[in-house]
Parts: sequence; structure tokens; C-alpha cells
Amino acid sequence: MDTSGIDAEELKVFLQEADEQLQLLDEDIIRLEKEASKTDLLQRIFRAAHTLKGSSSMLGFQKMAELTHVMEDALDKLRSGALSVSAELVDELLECLDALKLLNDNLASGDEDEVDIQPLIAALREVADPAGAAAPEEEARIPIGAVVAADPAATERLEAVLAEGLNAFAVRVTFDKETSWAAVRCLQVTNELSELGEIICSAPSQEEIEQEKVESQFQVVLAASEAAEAVRAVVAPIDDVQTVEVDAWDPAVPPADVRVGDKGPADDERRVIDLGTEARGREEREQLEMAAEKVETLQTVRIDVERLDALMNLVGELVIDRTRVTQITRTLRSRHKEDELIQILAETSTHFGKVIDELNEGMMQVRMLPVATLFKKFARLVRDIARSTGKNVEFIVEFITEGEGTEIDRSIIEKIKDPLVHLLRNAVDHGIESPEARKAAGKPEVALVKLSASQEHGHILITLVDDGKGIDPQAMREAAAKKGIISAEAAGRLSDAEAIDLIFEAGLSTAEKTTEVSGRGVGMDVVRRSIGGVNGLVKVDTKIGVGSTFTLQLPLTLARYGGLLVESGDAVYAIPLSYVQQTGRLVSSVVETIIDTEVVNLNGDVLPLLRLRELCGGAPEDGRRNGEGFIVIVKAGDRPVALTVDALRE
Repeated sequence: MDTSGIDAEELKVFLQEADEQLQLLDEDIIRLEKEASKTDLLQRIFRAAHTLKGSSSMLGFQKMAELTHVMEDALDKLRSGALSVSAELVDELLECLDALKLLNDNLASGDEDEVDIQPLIAALREVADPAGAAAPEEEARIPIGAVVAADPAATERLEAVLAEGLNAFAVRVTFDKETSWAAVRCLQVTNELSELGEIICSAPSQEEIEQEKVESQFQVVLAASEAAEAVRAVVAPIDDVQTVEVDAWDPAVPPADVRVGDKGPADDERRVIDLGTEARGREEREQLEMAAEKVETLQTVRIDVERLDALMNLVGELVIDRTRVTQITRTLRSRHKEDELIQILAETSTHFGKVIDELNEGMMQVRMLPVATLFKKFARLVRDIARSTGKNVEFIVEFITEGEGTEIDRSIIEKIKDPLVHLLRNAVDHGIESPEARKAAGKPEVALVKLSASQEHGHILITLVDDGKGIDPQAMREAAAKKGIISAEAAGRLSDAEAIDLIFEAGLSTAEKTTEVSGRGVGMDVVRRSIGGVNGLVKVDTKIGVGSTFTLQLPLTLARYGGLLVESGDAVYAIPLSYVQQTGRLVSSVVETIIDTEVVNLNGDVLPLLRLRELCGGAPEDGRRNGEGFIVIVKAGDRPVALTVDALRE
């Protein structure tokens, strides 16, 4: 696409808004298949397509505008009841959406536009125009004078501006009948005339324009201090405008008719904030809640991630400087306890530290995103895989103990997205049986895949559950031996849990055949490596014929963590507090040796005993059984261990 004539900032804003609308469409079109009766959902989808069409056409991105126009036509038929939601219709809408995403990516990267949208348009029109589809009712012709007369507020305002000595004009604009952008041209005329004065009334109304209930004529009643020629001059240059007629308003001689739909909302329905058509007919309380949501939306600001990272780095520098200032202040206070200036410096340093802590906390919150933003992207993935493999799958997203609002660092979200995609692909393609196999096994033909999130002890737990065939530990042993990952003898000694854990070994797969989705023996090792890269853990629990559960334990953020400072030898170490379960003095009576391995017996629990100095490459501890030092019980995953350290720091 040619963007040479578009301002860089204008293009940037368009791309940001387009990303939002495309994401909304992706999520809601999937929901539409199961929630076709929800009129508010359908209205939201229609509005997103309409917004994208209008903004793309204004900037001259004709392919995007044309494609969204056809999508909008199909959605409008759904709204009117002339068309019903079907899997085929949703398929075509999603195909068009994929093309829109590609067009948007090409705009962002400046690549050549090679997307052929005509086959998509033809396919969608074929699905959206079944035989016998109800034709829309013919709209009535209503004179603009009648529209003014039917609206007391417009009549009163018109009388007021005439009394003030302003000019009132009836402006009639005729567009090219062949144009596909009549609604857009009406909006352009409205914007230009609004710069000159006040629009009292229009036919079609603003609401009808947004719904594209327009033809080739547009009339406006305008109050302005300008002369008629000035009004004509701002409208005539607009594309597709053929004629512009500007006459002084005379209530006794109403202007010619134009084709419009129903009149606009009555005065008691008007709001300072445009709530959209979905607010019509709702109770006042509901409309006020919708207005509050609109105001809240307007108070948000978009900002580049790069700028946030730069600010975060600056805050990090401040944190370092705060620590240095605090250390210097402590030194000065110890040397000059009675000095008044030193006391003032100490107070200022304390306040300085509090402000930086609050600033750091605020920046940390900016980095966080609700985990729900990640989960919403997967409904489309599961549907596509299920459709391609001929399986019936119900995908459920569940948030435990307000998990939906749980926020997680955006950097972690980016790094775990691909692992979750791997797990979902394997669950649907490899874990879930065919409808015939499920029926033969006495299972419901519709399989269940559930993704849930909960927060626990400073971590977030993401759980993926399926009710498929499960993982056979014996098949894992045989596959591992066949691939040469371990010997047949070693495989035979593995417990079922250890055999199942082999699924994370590179190159291991028990799939009978490979598909475009999974079964090539790649991916699960990447899952564990990627999760480990963000200090997370992944484990699997499975039962043959019942299903599998994958659990991911993740930190909420990578930017910082609370740590327990410990001394071992000449070094100081920090142990994440989220892993620390217990601390105390090391008592020699609890230390035992089992098969040349040191353990501690704490209240009946036998835990491995590890010497931190030796783990970090230091010399063996002297008097290792003399009871000196401290012990720290840490737990990563399901296996707690005991660490010996020389001292605990405050």
C-alpha cells in the first residue's frame, strides 16, 4: 500500500486503532458462534467493522475498506435477521479477518501489498446471500423540513439562532451515485460544516450515517455567521460531490425531499456522551453505567512500549542512586551524629527513598497486563485446530479466585505465549480423540479443553486440562528407548511419573502419524525451556482414558523480586522469598546420612541437605556436622530442600 502521502503520526494512530479493532473482532467473532442470540455482541462486532472501514477509507486504504464493507454487509444481515449464524459464515468472516491482519501488517512494515481480497469477498457474499434472504424494507422519503418540525429541540434552537442574527441555511449535497463511500462523504461534509457553524439537523441523521443508511443525497440545516458562498466553498472540493445547493432557511418553503430512515432520537434520549445504538431502550441506570465506561475509556493514553522501557531503565538508575545516597547518609550520621545538616540530609534521604519506591512501584504496575489478555487470543486457535482435525471441542477459560484480574509482566506474557500455543495444539490434535473414538469409549462426542489461572504465594498458576486419552507411560518408555534417549533397561526402571516426564525430551513423540499441527516430536522440550527461561516450572499429570493436566508455575514479574540475603563463605547470596518456606539454626541432631547423602529430619519430613558454599564451587565446609550456621528450607516446584548457610542478613 502507498503511504507516502500520509503523515507518519496519523498512520501510527491508525495502526494502533486498527490493532484494537482487529483484536476485538478476533475475540468476538469466535464468541458469536456460540452466543448468536446476544444482540449487544453482534452490535459490537458490527461497530468494530464499521469503524475500521471508515478509518481505512478516509486514509485511502481501499482494500481494507472494501473488505470490511463486505463484512459489514453480512453482519448487518445478521442484525436484521435476514441471515443466521453458521460455522461456514464464521469461517469466511475469520478468513477475511486474517486478510485484514495481513494488510495491517503490510502497512506497518511498508511491505508491498500482494493480498488478493476478491476471492474472499466472493466467498463471503456467497455464504451471506442464501436463496430467499429477506430484502430490506424500502425506506421512506421524509422532507428535511418535516424532520426539523418533528424535533422540538431543533425547532427551538433554530428560532434562537435566527433571533441572535445568525444566518440559517438549508444545504443540499448530491454525491456520485456510483460511489461506495456515501456515508464517509456525509461525515466529511458534517466535519467541514461544523467548522463554520452549528449543525441544527441533518437528513440522514448522524446515527443513520454511522449505520450507512444513506444514498446519494445529504441535507443539513446549518446556523453560521458566514455567507452562503463560504458554505458552498468548503463542501464543493470533497470527493464524489457533484452538486452543492445552499439556500437561506425558510420554514414556509421546506427544501426538497431526501431519502432517509427513521428520524433521530427524541430530545429526552440525547446524551452529552454518544452511547451508541446499543444504549437505546435500556434503563437509565444501565445507560449511566455505559456512560461511565465511555468516560473511563477516554481517560486512557496510548504509549509506546519502548518509551515505557526507557522510563523503567531511568527509574532503575534512580533506585541505584537512592541506595548510594542512603549508604552515604548512614556513614555521615555515624561520624557526625550531632551535626544538624546531617540530620536534615538524613530526613531528605528518607523522603527521597520513599518517593523513588512509589515511582518504582508505579512503573512496575505499568508493565503489568491482565492474564486475561493472553487467554483471549486462544479461542480462535482452538477452534481452527478443531475444525481442521474434524473434532468437536468446547474451549473454556476459567479464572479462579479473581484470577482474571491477576496481572503479569508483559515480558512474561510474550515469552509464555508460544509454549501455551504448543500445549493447546497438542491437547486438541494429539490428546483429544476423534468423535467416533470418544463415542466408542463412552465419552461425550464434544471434548473439553479448559485453560484456567489462579494466583498463589506470589506466583501465577496456569493450568491446561483436557479430557482426552491421556499419556501412556509405557508408550513413553518404548518411544524413549526406540529414539535412543535412554536405554531400554533404564526405561524399564522408570516410574510412571518419570516416564511421563520424558515428554519434555527433545525429539520424543508417541504420535502414530504427523500432522500439520503436531506429532513431529518438537515443541514440548521448547515448552519446558521457555518456561524455565522466565524462572517458571511446568509439570504434567495424566491418566489413561481420562485426560491430562499441564500446570505452569510462573512469577508475576521478572523486573524485581523480594529476596532473603544469606552469607556463605566470603559471598552474599539472595534467595527469592517466594521460594523460602522456613529458616532457623542448623542443629546437628536433625542431620542424618542416607546412602552417602546428607538429609535433615524436620518434624518427620526428610529433606535433602545441600551446602550452599559447595554448590557454588567453594571449598567444603569445616565441621560440617558441628551444628554451626543456619538452615533455609526452599521449595521450587514440589521438591523442598534444605540449604546450609553461614549467616542470615537483615
